[in-house]
Amino acid sequence: MRKFAIVVWHTFCKQVKSWSFVMLFSVPLLLLAVTFGTEYFIINSMGDTYAVVSNNPDISKPFVKANVEDYVDDTIKTVSIAKKSLQNVDIDGYVDIEVKRGQIQADYFGTKKIDSKFKKRLVKYLKQLQNERSKKDSKLNSSQTHLTPVLSEHLQKMTINLGEDPYLFLSTIFGIMFVIVGIYTNITAQEIAADKGTKIIEVIFSSISAVKYFAGKITGILGLVVFQLLIYLIIGATGLEMIKHIPQAAPFMAQTNLLAYARAIVQSLLGIKLVYLLLGIILFMILAAYCGAVVKRTEDASKAAQPVTYFSFVILFIGLTSSNISTLKNPIIIFLSFIPGFSSFFMPLRLITKTANNWESAFSLLILIGCIGLLIFFVGKSYKRLMLQNDSKPFWQKSKKS
Repeated sequence: MRKFAIVVWHTFCKQVKSWSFVMLFSVPLLLLAVTFGTEYFIINSMGDTYAVVSNNPDISKPFVKANVEDYVDDTIKTVSIAKKSLQNVDIDGYVDIEVKRGQIQADYFGTKKIDSKFKKRLVKYLKQLQNERSKKDSKLNSSQTHLTPVLSEHLQKMTINLGEDPYLFLSTIFGIMFVIVGIYTNITAQEIAADKGTKIIEVIFSSISAVKYFAGKITGILGLVVFQLLIYLIIGATGLEMIKHIPQAAPFMAQTNLLAYARAIVQSLLGIKLVYLLLGIILFMILAAYCGAVVKRTEDASKAAQPVTYFSFVILFIGLTSSNISTLKNPIIIFLSFIPGFSSFFMPLRLITKTANNWESAFSLLILIGCIGLLIFFVGKSYKRLMLQNDSKPFWQKSKKS
């Protein structure tokens, strides 16, 4: 067990210290920073948009017409549509103007404070409207003729519950697997191929079994995957917590619902779904490692691992077209949800859409774990022979022989 742990630790440390890991770690973060930074500046450069509605269109219409070019959305004419638009973040807020006992009363509803320039225009219009009504209405008594309009602000938090959205889960899995499988299959293949035909590998096999050494290599690289995901999680959580306390970021947070989506993404990966994800990564890494063991030169490892990468991408794209409930009830998809490789994508989707029960999930998981165990055992058995041979036979001939 100690020798196995040494192999795991050595493999992990070797990869962490490499420049490729630094690039692998930093590039996705830079891409995210550029994406969100661009969106932040776009949102902040856009002016606030409001709806102004009333049960009496004659009250709101003049103000809407005067401010349609820079502040007001004139397509929203009722309170119900305004509420829906606010919920969908199509507008920053809406003003509902009413007349109660001769007094003009305006209520502002929004996720952030009303723009100062817009508020100044609105208050001016409300005062003008109040004066006009006071002059026209001869039934008002002396106290009512001196009424001033009231503008009340009601700030509300956007509570969007995305729940277990299969599309959100699929897009999250697609993103993670696209990056992790696409990159780590090459890393795994190159890590295995680097030892091929060397004197040190002969010494290693004299002190540890090929199965243990192979399993240690895979575990070390898997540790690297988990380490990278944990760093992303910590950076993401810390970044969101900091952004929450920056006033300038409030419009961006309200417009993008970043917190709600971040929570939903984390929730979509919790529990059994995370187990399926990690086991799927392990499966593809084992296949990539086998490809790395078969090739003659380290330079050919990436090319040899390409079929594994393409296979994972094919599964991902099939998943993208199979995320609705009716498709997930298809017998072919149900069958694929029990096949290792496919099950890492389809079974979690079936669980989210409630088209599979816990017994089916447990059975699928057992098949996947069993397949991984058998792959490690059989690849490990032929691993020593593959690593020590250094002939120039074609890839498929070596695979058949092993």
